[in-house]
Amino acid sequence: MRVTNKMMADRVLFNAQSALRRFIEMQTQMSSGRRINKPSDDPLGIQRDLDYRSELSRNSQFLKNVDRAQDWAGNYDSLLSETGILLSSTRELAIFMANEVADDDGTSRKAAAVEIQQMFDQIVQLANSKIEDKYIFSGFRTDNQAFIASANGVRYDGDSGQIKFQIDPSTDMMVNLIGSDVFLEQLSILGENADLNVAVTAGTLLSNLHNGDGVNLTPGTITITDQNLGITVNVNLSTATTVQDVLLMLNIAFSGGGITNLVAKIGHEQNNILLDATENGLISDVTSLEVINGGNGVDLSVGKIRLTDNSTIDIQIDFSGCETIGDIITAFNTQVAGAGIANVNMGINAAGTGFEIVDSNGVSLGLSIAEIDVFNTVASSLGIDGQINPILVGDDLNPTVSFLVEDVGGTTAAELGIAGEFFADFPGSDLDPLLLPTSLIADLNNGIGYELGEIRLSQGERTHIMNLGSPTLITVQDMLDAFNTCGLDITASINPDGRGIQIENNDPTRSFTIEDIGDGRTSKLMDIFGSSDVLGSYLVLISALQRDDQEGVGLLLGNFEEAISRMLDHRSSVGARAIRLEATQSRLLDRELSFTKRLSEIEDADITKLITQLSTFENNYQAALLASAKIIQPSLLDFMR
Repeated sequence: MRVTNKMMADRVLFNAQSALRRFIEMQTQMSSGRRINKPSDDPLGIQRDLDYRSELSRNSQFLKNVDRAQDWAGNYDSLLSETGILLSSTRELAIFMANEVADDDGTSRKAAAVEIQQMFDQIVQLANSKIEDKYIFSGFRTDNQAFIASANGVRYDGDSGQIKFQIDPSTDMMVNLIGSDVFLEQLSILGENADLNVAVTAGTLLSNLHNGDGVNLTPGTITITDQNLGITVNVNLSTATTVQDVLLMLNIAFSGGGITNLVAKIGHEQNNILLDATENGLISDVTSLEVINGGNGVDLSVGKIRLTDNSTIDIQIDFSGCETIGDIITAFNTQVAGAGIANVNMGINAAGTGFEIVDSNGVSLGLSIAEIDVFNTVASSLGIDGQINPILVGDDLNPTVSFLVEDVGGTTAAELGIAGEFFADFPGSDLDPLLLPTSLIADLNNGIGYELGEIRLSQGERTHIMNLGSPTLITVQDMLDAFNTCGLDITASINPDGRGIQIENNDPTRSFTIEDIGDGRTSKLMDIFGSSDVLGSYLVLISALQRDDQEGVGLLLGNFEEAISRMLDHRSSVGARAIRLEATQSRLLDRELSFTKRLSEIEDADITKLITQLSTFENNYQAALLASAKIIQPSLLDFMR
């Protein structure tokens, strides 16, 4: 095939255009700094390039979400901090007012009420705060003001919606706080620790004592000992069911066993068993010297008396170390006989109330007993100061009663509150009977009852007046029914301890308060006064201060202490969230740097190499142009076309 001039010209022109194209590509890379400027530059690399750019775009959005979430967390931290400061100030003022001796017209507490009202208004204002013109405590209902305060209480107008931001490919973080969880959080249930002290009656079941734990009747045997007379009786209470059964079994055992000066009955406190002892003045050999003379005993530090006929007989009898009546008798008789004095003996008198000394000699020895000196009172304390002619009947020793109640292999007496030693009437310990729905209101307060009247229940904007002193309320169940049918969303029940009634607020979107009407103390007596949440506590505190109710102010202190603790918990939660956001932000920034580096490796040009290549391609292009000029010789005719 012949190579024509046209073929040569076309080839030269193609080479020149190729050199120009490569030169332009180098210039484009040089100016943009990128190796890939269009898909055809690197079909394989462009796919990786697009993937990296997509990851960077998503990462950028996560960083924006983290930044917004940090704004929310920062605002919450600031708001909760301010709220905590207000709560602390309120608590300090309330403590002062609870201990302050009020002036005659209650001016100081009324002034404090104004200050507390201002703090309450500030807290409500904080609870209604906004970010980007949105209420941040209202859940999803960010266009609604979170809290509406009225004269009776506070209502939450938000919802429980959780606003979440996606902060990484696998995590959605809740960024908002639900206002009702923070400002209407239940601090306590009114009455959950109440103790209405239901009375012990004859019909009270033993199984209901000790707050329902009952009394252990296995084996159920106890002993009662009259320590003055040395009489012990056993009582088996294993078959007892009620308090009346216990009393009956004890009293039968007392009388049948010879203990005639002890009676078991329900105590004056109406919450215990009383062992009612009567002093009978009787003694025996086992009677302790400590109980004679009305419990004053006898001083035996010297412990000697003088036995004399004022002539040939003059001895001292030493009672030191004696502990019982029998010890005194033994010491006297032993020492008298040891001194060679026959037929003079000490015993207990016929009445059983003191000593008796008998001179049974045919002719009385004319003996008498006296103190060894003016500083001692042993003889008179023992009631034997005088003449033995031939009989000396001692004075009554007037012992106090002395009983000992013990368990025999069990705990029955201890659980009935009557175990131990006693020297007078013995009121047993509180048997703490369980409060039952059937318990009579009149049996509360250990059978004394309470002087009950009207109380006000408020739930948000709703309110209800209730008269707990109504004659229609007979039992505890009647009272519970009155609460549960009052029209408010509450539940009244016997508290977990089984000692009182509690009133629980079932509506978490409304504050709940219980107060007395006028000067009454009904809610305080029933231990249900106050509020179950912090905003309600503010309203009750303001009312108590306005009414100069020092007691009411004191009862609310615990709520504010708990509210401060809860606010710190919420702040800690927000702080933990902020720390997590910071860690996530750091991780996202590292991720952004990593993908940016990978993207750079794919699409960025090597400038040093590019400069060399650009110079080479420029030379190639210039050479192509020169070659073209020599090969393609234009004629005059070419210019005339």
